[in-house]
Amino acid sequence: MNEKNEISHQAEKLNTQTSQESRPHIVLGILSGGKNIRFRDTQRGTWIKTMLRLHKILPFKITYTFLLDEPSSESIKENNVHKDIVYLNVSHHGRAVKFGEKIYVWWKYIHKVYPDALMGAKIDDDAFICVPEMFHRLDTLKSDNLYYGWRHGKERYVDIDNRIDEMFLVLGKDLISLISNRTYCGERKCKNKDDLIETNYGGNSMGDWLSVYKDKINFKSDNDRIVQTGSNHLEITEKYIKPGFCDQKLIFHKSTREIMHQLHSYRRES
Repeated sequence: MNEKNEISHQAEKLNTQTSQESRPHIVLGILSGGKNIRFRDTQRGTWIKTMLRLHKILPFKITYTFLLDEPSSESIKENNVHKDIVYLNVSHHGRAVKFGEKIYVWWKYIHKVYPDALMGAKIDDDAFICVPEMFHRLDTLKSDNLYYGWRHGKERYVDIDNRIDEMFLVLGKDLISLISNRTYCGERKCKNKDDLIETNYGGNSMGDWLSVYKDKINFKSDNDRIVQTGSNHLEITEKYIKPGFCDQKLIFHKSTREIMHQLHSYRRES
Protein backbone atom coordinates (compact mmCIF):
# COMPACT_ATOMS: atom_id res chain seq x y z
CA MET A 1 0.00 0.00 0.00
CA ASN A 2 1.23 3.48 -0.73
CA GLU A 3 1.59 6.14 1.93
CA LYS A 4 -1.70 7.79 0.99
CA ASN A 5 -3.64 4.67 1.86
CA GLU A 6 -2.00 4.06 5.22
CA ILE A 7 -4.40 4.47 8.12
CA SER A 8 -3.77 7.65 10.05
CA HIS A 9 -2.20 7.19 13.45
CA GLN A 10 -3.48 10.55 14.68
CA ALA A 11 -6.19 8.90 16.75
CA GLU A 12 -5.59 7.37 20.11
CA LYS A 13 -7.35 4.01 20.39
CA LEU A 14 -9.46 3.37 23.44
CA ASN A 15 -8.66 0.15 25.26
CA THR A 16 -10.67 -1.60 27.93
CA GLN A 17 -7.51 -3.40 28.96
CA THR A 18 -7.07 -4.42 32.58
CA SER A 19 -4.57 -6.55 34.43
CA GLN A 20 -6.44 -9.63 33.17
CA GLU A 21 -3.97 -10.17 30.33
CA SER A 22 -5.03 -13.78 29.92
CA ARG A 23 -8.27 -12.68 28.30
CA PRO A 24 -8.36 -12.88 24.49
CA HIS A 25 -8.27 -9.53 22.70
CA ILE A 26 -10.96 -8.37 20.28
CA VAL A 27 -10.72 -5.16 18.25
CA LEU A 28 -13.94 -3.44 17.16
CA GLY A 29 -14.05 -0.99 14.27
CA ILE A 30 -17.28 0.97 13.81
CA LEU A 31 -17.53 2.33 10.27
CA SER A 32 -19.15 5.76 10.33
CA GLY A 33 -19.84 8.57 7.91
CA GLY A 34 -17.96 11.76 8.62
CA LYS A 35 -21.14 13.71 9.35
CA ASN A 36 -22.70 10.97 11.51
CA ILE A 37 -21.59 12.44 14.83
CA ARG A 38 -25.07 12.01 16.30
CA PHE A 39 -24.97 8.28 15.63
CA ARG A 40 -21.47 8.04 17.10
CA ASP A 41 -22.56 9.96 20.20
CA THR A 42 -25.60 7.70 20.52
CA GLN A 43 -23.45 4.59 20.42
CA ARG A 44 -21.03 6.13 22.92
CA GLY A 45 -23.97 6.83 25.22
CA THR A 46 -25.61 3.41 24.92
CA TRP A 47 -23.97 0.04 24.24
CA ILE A 48 -20.39 1.38 24.25
CA LYS A 49 -21.08 2.97 27.63
CA THR A 50 -22.28 -0.39 28.93
CA MET A 51 -19.23 -2.12 27.45
CA LEU A 52 -16.85 0.27 29.20
CA ARG A 53 -18.75 -0.05 32.47
CA LEU A 54 -18.53 -3.84 32.37
CA HIS A 55 -15.03 -4.10 30.92
CA LYS A 56 -13.52 -5.74 34.00
CA ILE A 57 -15.94 -8.67 33.89
CA LEU A 58 -16.33 -9.22 30.14
CA PRO A 59 -14.57 -12.31 28.71
CA PHE A 60 -12.44 -10.22 26.34
CA LYS A 61 -9.94 -7.43 26.46
CA ILE A 62 -11.63 -4.95 24.12
CA THR A 63 -10.38 -2.16 21.92
CA TYR A 64 -12.90 -0.08 20.00
CA THR A 65 -12.61 2.77 17.54
CA PHE A 66 -14.77 4.59 15.01
CA LEU A 67 -13.54 4.35 11.41
CA LEU A 68 -13.87 7.46 9.24
CA ASP A 69 -12.78 7.82 5.63
CA GLU A 70 -10.73 10.96 6.18
CA PRO A 71 -10.25 13.74 8.74
CA SER A 72 -12.29 16.94 8.81
CA SER A 73 -12.09 19.92 11.12
CA GLU A 74 -15.28 18.75 12.87
CA SER A 75 -14.13 15.15 13.38
CA ILE A 76 -10.69 16.29 14.60
CA LYS A 77 -12.44 18.38 17.28
CA GLU A 78 -14.62 15.39 18.11
CA ASN A 79 -11.59 13.14 18.41
CA ASN A 80 -9.82 15.62 20.67
CA VAL A 81 -12.67 15.00 23.10
CA HIS A 82 -13.25 11.27 22.74
CA LYS A 83 -9.93 9.91 21.46
CA ASP A 84 -11.72 7.10 19.65
CA ILE A 85 -11.46 7.79 15.90
CA VAL A 86 -9.13 6.25 13.32
CA TYR A 87 -8.97 7.68 9.80
CA LEU A 88 -8.78 5.08 7.04
CA ASN A 89 -7.51 7.60 4.45
CA VAL A 90 -9.10 5.59 1.65
CA SER A 91 -9.19 6.64 -1.99
CA HIS A 92 -12.96 6.72 -2.44
CA HIS A 93 -15.82 8.07 -0.36
CA GLY A 94 -19.58 7.77 -0.16
CA ARG A 95 -22.20 5.09 0.42
CA ALA A 96 -21.54 1.77 -1.32
CA VAL A 97 -18.44 3.18 -3.00
CA LYS A 98 -15.55 0.73 -2.73
CA PHE A 99 -16.41 -0.44 0.78
CA GLY A 100 -14.11 -3.39 0.09
CA GLU A 101 -11.17 -1.00 0.31
CA LYS A 102 -12.35 0.27 3.69
CA ILE A 103 -12.64 -3.20 5.19
CA TYR A 104 -9.33 -4.30 3.66
CA VAL A 105 -7.51 -1.31 5.13
CA TRP A 106 -9.13 -2.04 8.50
CA TRP A 107 -7.97 -5.69 8.54
CA LYS A 108 -4.46 -4.62 7.58
CA TYR A 109 -4.48 -2.12 10.43
CA ILE A 110 -5.49 -4.74 12.99
CA HIS A 111 -2.87 -7.11 11.60
CA LYS A 112 -0.14 -4.48 11.99
CA VAL A 113 -1.15 -2.62 15.16
CA TYR A 114 -2.80 -5.41 17.17
CA PRO A 115 -0.98 -8.63 16.22
CA ASP A 116 -2.06 -10.12 19.57
CA ALA A 117 -5.78 -9.76 18.80
CA LEU A 118 -7.59 -13.08 18.50
CA MET A 119 -10.43 -11.48 16.54
CA GLY A 120 -11.38 -8.26 14.80
CA ALA A 121 -14.81 -6.90 13.94
CA LYS A 122 -16.33 -4.38 11.57
CA ILE A 123 -19.62 -2.84 12.79
CA ASP A 124 -22.00 -0.27 11.31
CA ASP A 125 -22.77 2.90 13.27
CA ASP A 126 -26.51 2.14 13.17
CA ALA A 127 -26.17 -1.23 14.91
CA PHE A 128 -27.15 -1.66 18.56
CA ILE A 129 -25.10 -4.37 20.29
CA CYS A 130 -26.42 -6.18 23.35
CA VAL A 131 -23.72 -6.04 26.02
CA PRO A 132 -22.68 -8.31 27.68
CA GLU A 133 -24.69 -10.89 25.72
CA MET A 134 -22.79 -10.52 22.43
CA PHE A 135 -19.40 -10.93 24.10
CA HIS A 136 -20.56 -14.02 25.98
CA ARG A 137 -21.79 -15.46 22.69
CA LEU A 138 -18.45 -14.71 21.01
CA ASP A 139 -16.70 -16.35 23.94
CA THR A 140 -18.38 -19.64 23.02
CA LEU A 141 -17.35 -19.28 19.36
CA LYS A 142 -13.91 -17.68 19.63
CA SER A 143 -11.28 -19.05 17.29
CA ASP A 144 -8.48 -17.77 15.09
CA ASN A 145 -10.41 -18.74 11.94
CA LEU A 146 -13.89 -17.51 12.93
CA TYR A 147 -16.12 -15.84 10.33
CA TYR A 148 -19.29 -14.76 12.14
CA GLY A 149 -22.37 -12.55 11.92
CA TRP A 150 -25.69 -12.45 10.06
CA ARG A 151 -25.38 -14.62 6.99
CA HIS A 152 -26.67 -14.44 3.44
CA GLY A 153 -27.32 -17.70 1.61
CA LYS A 154 -27.80 -21.22 2.95
CA GLU A 155 -24.76 -23.12 1.70
CA ARG A 156 -22.07 -24.28 4.12
CA TYR A 157 -19.27 -22.88 1.96
CA VAL A 158 -18.29 -19.20 1.67
CA ASP A 159 -18.58 -17.23 -1.55
CA ILE A 160 -20.05 -13.95 -2.76
CA ASP A 161 -23.61 -15.26 -2.29
CA ASN A 162 -23.01 -17.20 0.94
CA ARG A 163 -21.39 -14.76 3.29
CA ILE A 164 -21.63 -12.66 6.42
CA ASP A 165 -23.30 -9.24 6.17
CA GLU A 166 -20.87 -6.39 6.72
CA MET A 167 -23.05 -4.58 9.27
CA PHE A 168 -21.54 -6.82 11.97
CA LEU A 169 -18.70 -9.05 10.82
CA VAL A 170 -16.23 -10.85 13.09
CA LEU A 171 -13.01 -12.33 11.69
CA GLY A 172 -10.40 -14.48 13.43
CA LYS A 173 -6.72 -13.52 13.38
CA ASP A 174 -5.66 -16.24 10.90
CA LEU A 175 -8.20 -15.00 8.33
CA ILE A 176 -7.23 -11.38 9.01
CA SER A 177 -3.62 -12.37 8.29
CA LEU A 178 -4.51 -14.19 5.07
CA ILE A 179 -6.47 -11.20 3.73
CA SER A 180 -3.87 -8.66 4.88
CA ASN A 181 -1.07 -10.44 3.06
CA ARG A 182 -2.86 -10.29 -0.29
CA THR A 183 -3.03 -7.34 -2.69
CA TYR A 184 -6.17 -5.25 -3.09
CA CYS A 185 -6.62 -4.26 -6.74
CA GLY A 186 -9.73 -2.09 -6.40
CA GLU A 187 -11.52 -3.37 -9.50
CA ARG A 188 -14.18 -5.99 -10.25
CA LYS A 189 -11.67 -7.88 -12.37
CA CYS A 190 -7.99 -8.02 -11.45
CA LYS A 191 -4.97 -8.90 -13.61
CA ASN A 192 -3.61 -11.21 -10.93
CA LYS A 193 -6.10 -13.93 -10.00
CA ASP A 194 -4.90 -13.82 -6.37
CA ASP A 195 -5.61 -10.10 -5.96
CA LEU A 196 -8.64 -8.93 -3.98
CA ILE A 197 -11.50 -7.71 -6.17
CA GLU A 198 -13.81 -4.83 -5.31
CA THR A 199 -17.61 -5.22 -5.43
CA ASN A 200 -18.38 -1.80 -3.83
CA TYR A 201 -19.75 -3.67 -0.80
CA GLY A 202 -17.55 -4.90 2.03
CA GLY A 203 -19.57 -8.02 2.76
CA ASN A 204 -19.73 -9.17 -0.88
CA SER A 205 -16.04 -8.49 -1.33
CA MET A 206 -15.20 -10.46 1.82
CA GLY A 207 -17.27 -13.41 0.64
CA ASP A 208 -15.30 -13.53 -2.60
CA TRP A 209 -11.94 -13.03 -0.88
CA LEU A 210 -12.55 -15.83 1.62
CA SER A 211 -13.99 -18.28 -0.92
CA VAL A 212 -10.56 -19.68 -1.75
CA TYR A 213 -9.86 -20.86 1.80
CA LYS A 214 -12.69 -23.40 2.12
CA ASP A 215 -11.92 -25.68 5.10
CA LYS A 216 -9.78 -23.01 6.79
CA ILE A 217 -12.93 -21.05 7.75
CA ASN A 218 -15.06 -21.53 10.86
CA PHE A 219 -18.26 -20.17 9.29
CA LYS A 220 -20.81 -19.32 12.01
CA SER A 221 -23.97 -17.24 12.06
CA ASP A 222 -26.79 -16.23 14.39
CA ASN A 223 -29.58 -15.10 12.08
CA ASP A 224 -32.19 -16.03 14.68
CA ARG A 225 -30.55 -13.75 17.26
CA ILE A 226 -29.46 -10.86 15.03
CA VAL A 227 -32.30 -8.62 13.86
CA GLN A 228 -31.63 -7.29 10.37
CA THR A 229 -34.32 -4.95 9.09
CA GLY A 230 -34.99 -4.22 5.45
CA SER A 231 -37.90 -2.85 3.49
CA ASN A 232 -40.25 -3.96 6.30
CA HIS A 233 -38.38 -1.89 8.88
CA LEU A 234 -41.50 -0.60 10.64
CA GLU A 235 -43.06 -4.03 11.02
CA ILE A 236 -39.86 -5.55 12.40
CA THR A 237 -39.31 -2.62 14.75
CA GLU A 238 -42.80 -3.00 16.21
CA LYS A 239 -42.21 -6.72 16.65
CA TYR A 240 -38.87 -6.57 18.44
CA ILE A 241 -38.41 -3.22 20.20
CA LYS A 242 -39.71 -4.07 23.63
CA PRO A 243 -38.35 -4.84 27.11
CA GLY A 244 -36.32 -8.03 27.21
CA PHE A 245 -34.93 -7.61 23.68
CA CYS A 246 -31.41 -8.56 24.76
CA ASP A 247 -32.67 -11.64 26.62
CA GLN A 248 -33.36 -13.20 23.22
CA LYS A 249 -31.38 -11.17 20.69
CA LEU A 250 -27.83 -9.88 20.21
CA ILE A 251 -28.03 -7.04 17.65
CA PHE A 252 -30.60 -4.70 16.12
CA HIS A 253 -29.81 -3.25 12.68
CA LYS A 254 -30.74 -0.81 11.22
CA SER A 255 -31.26 1.21 14.36
CA THR A 256 -32.29 4.81 14.53
CA ARG A 257 -30.83 6.89 17.35
CA GLU A 258 -34.20 6.70 19.07
CA ILE A 259 -34.23 2.90 18.86
CA MET A 260 -30.74 2.68 20.36
CA HIS A 261 -31.76 4.90 23.27
CA GLN A 262 -34.93 2.86 23.75
CA LEU A 263 -33.07 -0.46 23.82
CA HIS A 264 -30.51 1.03 26.20
CA SER A 265 -33.28 2.24 28.51
CA TYR A 266 -34.56 -1.33 28.80
CA ARG A 267 -31.10 -2.38 30.02
CA ARG A 268 -31.16 0.29 32.75
CA GLU A 269 -34.60 -0.83 33.84
CA SER A 270 -33.67 -4.50 34.07
